[in-house]
Amino acid sequence: MTKKQGIWLVVAVVLFVATSILGIVSASWSHNAISEPLIDTPDILSAVESDAIFPAESFLAVVKVAGTIMETDPATTYMTDGFDLAYTLDYIDRLTTSDSNAGILLFINSGGGEMAASDDLYLKLMDYKERTGRPVYAYFDDYACSGAYYIAMAADEIWANRNSICVNIGVYISTYNLSQLFENYGIEQVMIRSSENKGIGAVGIPWTEEQTAVYQSIVDLYYDQFLDVVAAGRGMTKDGIRKLDDGREMLAAQALEAGFIDGIGRYEEYTDRVLSYYDYEAVLYEEEPATDIFTTMFRFFYGKLEALIPVSEGELLRDFVSSQDGIVVMAYAG
Repeated sequence: MTKKQGIWLVVAVVLFVATSILGIVSASWSHNAISEPLIDTPDILSAVESDAIFPAESFLAVVKVAGTIMETDPATTYMTDGFDLAYTLDYIDRLTTSDSNAGILLFINSGGGEMAASDDLYLKLMDYKERTGRPVYAYFDDYACSGAYYIAMAADEIWANRNSICVNIGVYISTYNLSQLFENYGIEQVMIRSSENKGIGAVGIPWTEEQTAVYQSIVDLYYDQFLDVVAAGRGMTKDGIRKLDDGREMLAAQALEAGFIDGIGRYEEYTDRVLSYYDYEAVLYEEEPATDIFTTMFRFFYGKLEALIPVSEGELLRDFVSSQDGIVVMAYAG
């Protein structure tokens, strides 16, 4: 082991110990908080049963869709501050059972993400509307492209900031053919497979024309699904949508003219408009996911550690190749 490697090892150990101590402190704090409740346990149970975690008065719930839309990995979600799909789906479920909830306002600032994750959230919102009969509204901030626009098709009305880049209907699959690079480095990817089309997308093996056609057919089916969702959400025909948007992004004014949104204005203007639908007898409510001190500090130390540890070209290539394992259909801006 070189001297430099030893230094980095010491740094890693120190950071590991620090985060462990934080975990113990956090757990101890939580134990004390539970051991000495601020109110009696029966009162807590009563509060939960009466749905007092939400406002007692009529409220419109703000549901934020910000960042890349993707399936949540419980094992690593504490490392990042990205969009938490699992939390959002659970939040909508809880709103469904709330007697005081009067509707949902989606606040969207996203370039899109995974098609499957976008569809999960869209279907959850449609379930909410079917089960409650309550409306869903949507507001586009800086971005509402592709998968984010797909989600907004559950909304009864859509407004956008005048500078919003939005719509961008379509899906794609992106991967890499690194076979020439592997050859230059003397690397050969060996794949033992049951059939010629098993394991498509291995970055060290070139695609055949048949394999490209296989995934083109998948993209076409997803695109057709996207068109169905937009047609239902905006009262358009699929052919009409194709003529208006060929996968390009639109400025809010262009989206309004094409009929992809209903209005343009600042967020404050739109929230006032929506509340007027309730004669101002409802309030806006925004719930933030709880983040304990351990999670916050772990993210801090994890980020510092990533920045400190030197990475060789070989390690970068290895990490890049491993990150490309598997193929994901994306509904993302671009």
